[in-house]
Amino acid sequence: MHDTKKSTKEHTPQRLKRGDLVMGVLYRFSEVFESSQVEAIRDISIPIEELRAHLKERFGVDYSSSQWIFTQLRRYEDEIGAKLFEKIASRNDRDYELALCANMLEFVQKQHLHVPQKIRAANGVYDKIIASLDSRKSAKRTTVFLGAGSTVYHLANIFIERQLQDTHSFILHTHNAGILPVLFSQHVDHSRLDISVCGGVMDPVTLTLLGDPDTMLGNKQFDFIIQGTSRIYNGSLYIESEKEQVVKSAILHGCRGCKILVLTKHEFKDEPIEGMMSYGKITDYDYVIVPRTADTTPKKKYEQQYESYMELFEPEILNWNYCILKVRRQH
Repeated sequence: MHDTKKSTKEHTPQRLKRGDLVMGVLYRFSEVFESSQVEAIRDISIPIEELRAHLKERFGVDYSSSQWIFTQLRRYEDEIGAKLFEKIASRNDRDYELALCANMLEFVQKQHLHVPQKIRAANGVYDKIIASLDSRKSAKRTTVFLGAGSTVYHLANIFIERQLQDTHSFILHTHNAGILPVLFSQHVDHSRLDISVCGGVMDPVTLTLLGDPDTMLGNKQFDFIIQGTSRIYNGSLYIESEKEQVVKSAILHGCRGCKILVLTKHEFKDEPIEGMMSYGKITDYDYVIVPRTADTTPKKKYEQQYESYMELFEPEILNWNYCILKVRRQH
């Protein structure tokens, strides 16, 4: 039955769309992680009754069946072809706790990790680009190279969401096959967002197009070059794949343009990374953009490591959601 007391101006749904339900659950994991003292988001498990209370408070949807929620999460995993959640037995036989999968290595899995932080940082990148263009007042199309990684996926979505708000036109170059479905979706105005895809062989795990950089890249002059990384130790940047390391290094060192490193801060490590290849340093970039995160006591290790690099940076914009840091030139 319909609630006869509901507002005529606003209808509260009885159930969230499956994708919205998943995002609501992922946001809760990020909130709990930021306020906790654990070092990895995968170490968190949340009782399903707590998640139900969160969904009711945030979306106004009251789920009476815990099993129904888990069924919807499993169906979402079937849709994307990757596992995201683990079900953990609870003391109460009727309920359970939910955790994130221990090994999330594929692009589509990483795309669902630390979502709020990635969106904050991606918004910072977009705002930096727009602010730079507004100061230049150039009539030509802006060329942006979008590198590999799941944070860039959220940046691609922001380009699409803001296409009707901003007057700028872009040519987006990329070797990130994971963002192509959204860039070529029907609601994209390709008269405003022109897409150029690098040639290469796709890595099925990272969804990155790889090959001979000289053949792949063609044009090596861009207005902006956006890259992420997997790990940072002692100022150096590391990536798991040797083939991807070659391409990322070629982009970083062989292409010209304003180079922006976008991070969630979780990349910062306090010990060497075995089996990972270094392809550059923080100081090879012009800007580093990170999300603003909640303060915790004691500080998490990655936050301490991030703060240890502050002498390399000159804060340019400290927003509620992100920090834009200009990299000091090394002499």
